[in-house]
Amino acid sequence: MSLKDQLSQYTKRDYPVIEGDIYVSVSGSDESDGSREHPFATIERAIKAVRAMKAGKGGVTVCVHAGEYPTSGLVLTPEDSGSADCPITYRAYGDGEVVLNGGVTLRAEDFTAIDEASRARLHGTARDRVVRVDLKKYGLTAKDWGRLSPIGAFGTEDKYDDCEKGANCELFIDGRRMTLARYPDEGFLRLGAVADVGDVWEFPEQNYHYDWNGRRNHRGGTYIMDKPTTARAAGWRDTGDIWAYGYFYHDWADSSTPVKGFDIAHRTFYPAHVSRYGARKDALYYFYNVFEELDAPGEWYLDRESGWLYVYPPVELKDARIEMTVTRKSVIDAQNVNYVTFEGFTVKGTRADAITVEGDHNTLRRLNVYGVMGNAMAVKGRYNLVTDCEVSHTGKGGVDMTGGDRETLTPGCSRVENCLFHDWAEVYMVYCGAVRLEGCGNVCAHNEMYNAPHSAIFYYGNDHVIEYNHIHDVVLHSSDAGAIYSGQDWAGQGCVVRYNCLYDIGGGEFTPDGIYFDDMLSGQTAYGNLLINVRKNGFLIGGGRDNFVFNNIMVHCGKALTYDDRGRDGFMNNGWAVAAVSSYENGSMWKRLRQSPYQSAIWKKRYPSLARLSHDFSDPNSPEFAPNPAHALVYDNLVIDEAGSIGRIDSSVKEYSDVDRNMAYRSFEEAGFEKDSYTLKAGAQAFKDMPGFVNLPLEKIGRY
Repeated sequence: MSLKDQLSQYTKRDYPVIEGDIYVSVSGSDESDGSREHPFATIERAIKAVRAMKAGKGGVTVCVHAGEYPTSGLVLTPEDSGSADCPITYRAYGDGEVVLNGGVTLRAEDFTAIDEASRARLHGTARDRVVRVDLKKYGLTAKDWGRLSPIGAFGTEDKYDDCEKGANCELFIDGRRMTLARYPDEGFLRLGAVADVGDVWEFPEQNYHYDWNGRRNHRGGTYIMDKPTTARAAGWRDTGDIWAYGYFYHDWADSSTPVKGFDIAHRTFYPAHVSRYGARKDALYYFYNVFEELDAPGEWYLDRESGWLYVYPPVELKDARIEMTVTRKSVIDAQNVNYVTFEGFTVKGTRADAITVEGDHNTLRRLNVYGVMGNAMAVKGRYNLVTDCEVSHTGKGGVDMTGGDRETLTPGCSRVENCLFHDWAEVYMVYCGAVRLEGCGNVCAHNEMYNAPHSAIFYYGNDHVIEYNHIHDVVLHSSDAGAIYSGQDWAGQGCVVRYNCLYDIGGGEFTPDGIYFDDMLSGQTAYGNLLINVRKNGFLIGGGRDNFVFNNIMVHCGKALTYDDRGRDGFMNNGWAVAAVSSYENGSMWKRLRQSPYQSAIWKKRYPSLARLSHDFSDPNSPEFAPNPAHALVYDNLVIDEAGSIGRIDSSVKEYSDVDRNMAYRSFEEAGFEKDSYTLKAGAQAFKDMPGFVNLPLEKIGRY
């Protein structure tokens, strides 16, 4: 049995029908009493009924029968809270799929052949295949669909007076996101050259223009296209609302910009918005919102003046589900609400986050969330639980979980567990994880995550636990990123990353890392992880302190383990991290440290080594001087590498920390693994070389 099969033995469970107190049915009436015999028609009406009946009861359950429930947003307020003695549950009854849809359903019969003027602008099979529909038939106006808004995590649109920020409307057919007409249809172009990087914040690398933040409407620059792209652009008739999206300098910094114009004679185009980090030759980008490029199945275009929506159908529309996201509200929005559960629903159809919950002791269980521009769920508070959910085809991420108090190190005790995440970050392609933990003391456990352009898990704060996750085929479109990532904080201590399996990390030309403790992140513990076929580093530890990394297995990685000294190198040798550490007043690492209560009594007791940090620039060789990679323990890590290398450990890491008994073997047989297994045999050579090494609990990893 392959490792993937071993970790994918999840069996979907059947859930019994449970009777409730209030019933909802698509065939019901809001004038009814909400009983099983006379159900309400809407969940909104059921919410009102719960308010009236919950006092004095041991709990209230709303059962929702199968069907689709269009909604402009279910809103719960503090008066909709339950309590420990009276929890509130909204539950799919169990007689079929229950869909909460914030989108607008378009009828196949309303689509017609395109007019001759449009036909003349298209080419190839598109002329006969593209159809259109008048959105005004559905009562929609330009206010509903709006202008195009920028996409990308590192855009500069907030620096421009004429930009409409927000989330774009989208088209979905049979649950799959359609592509706004673009060139090329797939993949990216490469900039031929850059004539003018524009008025940037940083360029060249590590050269900052600090006055940039105080100015507006920065000059966008001048980019050079290659010859084939120039020839293609020469055929675009109306270029007034064409946009470009790309990684204009770093492959971890995506942004978009309107195109002010093209100069075909000189192969140039002019971005209206400057790229924050400048631009470079061969940078990846594409053009979109180009009517003439409506030439492939699954592409669409909206004439925002007339309201005509054009689509090249990927399937026969007569049998398809055609939906447009218009609302900017969450489908479920619960603010300052406690002890409420939503269970068993399909949630889709919004330009916002699908579900937002703020409060304590809330549960999101067995939800299927897809077809939204934002995140699937944004949950804030303590003792919240997201479990048994499936998330796919989101524009941003999966679950954004915030909880706990860093100031007092009070744990959030919130969990994301036993969920399936795939095909997320389809629009915002960087820094949108399947799970993002923030605050203090939260858990991400027993999830499966795959098929995404960037990281699977981000975490920031203290005392989080990331364990038993099954992660594969992620970070497919970035090299400076990790499947599990955190960074830039000496005070972000107490987090544990254990018993996760990561494999096939990276894709194509991209060579990312597996577990990445970036830019002097400190106080992390990582053990019992299995990392296989990671393109760059199994572990990349970026110069931090007090990191404990042991009892991990790394197989066929570019480098198994890299622990560098970027902080010390920046301070002592003017290395690339110099701006972060060389000034106590202005360095980003020092600023972030001062913002934490690391000298408080609570923090001193919890992180005694952190409390001893020194900012004495006259004694930079002290182990306690913060930029030095001190007090780390790196031991008993098992590596399979044909060259017999464990990777790269910088000399100052060895000077200031303990690095010992990390063993590299050229084959599984040499290490002593069982056949077709990642478990060591009794008497294996690895056990002799590392007597403290313990086999990993592979049977516990993944969904259960």
